[in-house]
Amino acid sequence: MECFKKIAGTLAFVLLSTVSIAQLTQGSIRFERRTNLKKTVGDNPRVSRFLNDDNKIRKENFELKFNETSSVFKHIENEDEEDIGMMKYFTQRNTVYQDLDNNGFMVILNSWGQPMYLQDSMSIRLWKVTESKRKFAGYMCYKSIWEMNDSTRIYAWFCPDIVPSVGPEGFSGLPGAILGLATEDGGVVYYATEVKEMEVTAETTDFTEYMDETYTKEELKEILLKNMGKWIKKKDLDAMFAWY
Repeated sequence: MECFKKIAGTLAFVLLSTVSIAQLTQGSIRFERRTNLKKTVGDNPRVSRFLNDDNKIRKENFELKFNETSSVFKHIENEDEEDIGMMKYFTQRNTVYQDLDNNGFMVILNSWGQPMYLQDSMSIRLWKVTESKRKFAGYMCYKSIWEMNDSTRIYAWFCPDIVPSVGPEGFSGLPGAILGLATEDGGVVYYATEVKEMEVTAETTDFTEYMDETYTKEELKEILLKNMGKWIKKKDLDAMFAWY
């Protein structure tokens, strides 16, 4: 209870001290994701031999479309990107749908070149909101911290002027959209490069066409362990689903 009081007090300070510009309730946010492959997969001997100082930082773009009740986060294909062999499998390019009204989400996992469909309830994350702030895409954002586990913290910068609680990869739970997201070691960093106001219809964020193919997190983990147990370990699967 005391923790929630502190969070509520900090949120009140943040919201009252924000000089409001026109608040957005629907629109699109373009993100660049930078992945330091030496930090994320470099300890895997089968992967490390492909990495060097020239290709260790991988840049990819995503778009988040949102309204007050739902959102969809998708990878933006880049025709100029040069994928060399296995390099294209070193990062995930998932599509994430959020149903804010029903606290649910659906993910099309793009792993090993085959889509897998995950549907479950959104995770409850206890964010510690701070008074630290910085701008992303011209919007003032406030830093918050989530202790994912004993050794990992996630930093998120949210903007109260973009109202829906949405973010990259389905991250949410803050009083405003997340425009910056990073692992503590800087292995994975998302930051907004552009925000646009636009109409986002229910059809844009609808995922009902996939409903017959979806599994919960635990069901999908069990299936993957059964079918790929020789090549993947349980701890790797736990890491794969940790953000969801």
